[in-house]
Amino acid sequence: MQLTTPDSVIHTESLLVELGGLPILREISIEVARGDLTALMGGNGSGKTTLVRALLGLIPHQGGQVELFGVASEQFHDWKRIGYVPQRGAVSIKQATVREVVATGRLASRRPFSFLSATDRRKISAALDAVGLADRAARRFTELSGGQQQRVLIARALAGEVDLLVLDEPFAGVDLSVQDSLAGLIGELNRAGTTVLVVLHETGALGPLLTNSIVLREGRVIHVGAPPETADHFHERPLPPEKPLLSGPIGEVG
Repeated sequence: MQLTTPDSVIHTESLLVELGGLPILREISIEVARGDLTALMGGNGSGKTTLVRALLGLIPHQGGQVELFGVASEQFHDWKRIGYVPQRGAVSIKQATVREVVATGRLASRRPFSFLSATDRRKISAALDAVGLADRAARRFTELSGGQQQRVLIARALAGEVDLLVLDEPFAGVDLSVQDSLAGLIGELNRAGTTVLVVLHETGALGPLLTNSIVLREGRVIHVGAPPETADHFHERPLPPEKPLLSGPIGEVG
């Protein structure tokens, strides 16, 4: 059964995720519409990264339903429509150049073991231009600053011409001027038609550009709507009533 509206890009219904038998996400029901720039907010251990990984099929869910572009996640195979930029610290890249990293964004659009086509090379160059790093294409990824590395990871997602861009803490470890620059880039992508879900603790430079926010606390949704400046804004709000079936301690990795 399809749960979403035609404009829905992400939809979950009563999503439950457990790790090691402990419930990490409880009764998560959210929706991200086409064209939205949505912040997923919450303190450390609130379940943000776990939710993103469950949405993208990187970890299983034990209850409820996830739909992507109106298709149940179990039947969804059009992954080239989705670009994922994980936390920079979770990415281990040793010897690759910037262009080689960005080129991996074309893998979902190519036949296995095939060489880069003219179209691939054009899309890679366009992605590097979009993030302002065309002049760094031959540099090693590890030689770049933190903000530049974050731009490379965004370019890798863009190279696949995605409809949905998911970013996990893109501002972590970069200074305020770089945050402003990244926020401008994300805003441009959104205005060009890319739906964006971005994990944040504070709205920061993205605040004026956000169209919606989802705030988590202890694995449950406590707010959907206008973005707060920080997730701590809702710290004192009572948690939603807990269903007995889901009772138990909460913890999270990431």
